[in-house]
Amino acid sequence: MILVLILGYTVLCLLIASVVIGVSAVYVEHKKLLSLADGAAQSAADTFTLGDAAQGPSPPAASLTTERITASVGAYLHRVNAAGRFEGFTVSGATGSEDGRSARVTLEAVAHPPLVGIVVPGGIRIEATSIARARLTR
Repeated sequence: MILVLILGYTVLCLLIASVVIGVSAVYVEHKKLLSLADGAAQSAADTFTLGDAAQGPSPPAASLTTERITASVGAYLHRVNAAGRFEGFTVSGATGSEDGRSARVTLEAVAHPPLVGIVVPGGIRIEATSIARARLTR
């Protein structure tokens, strides 16, 4: 009787450990993807042009376009070989600028957790979004 309880407890502990390892692996992959999105957003925010300052005494402001952001993100991701680091890597269509002053970058990839690959053979889709604001200072 005790042997059955010990065996059951051991199986339960191994099952819990495999779930924790899988969740941790997906979390780490998400953090790597988020770090990549942060770098791409910062790179895109640095591609600003000066906005029109003909509207009175206000100083010129930074201006971003979706086309420049997309081009900068593509160049940055190619330079750091992002497609080689993540499986199923894509840049989301949400990448761009909504207000003309900040760069929004959304990246997607697939994470394959260890030990629980039988349960999720296609992997788990992860997404990371980062926003960087272009700012002029003296």
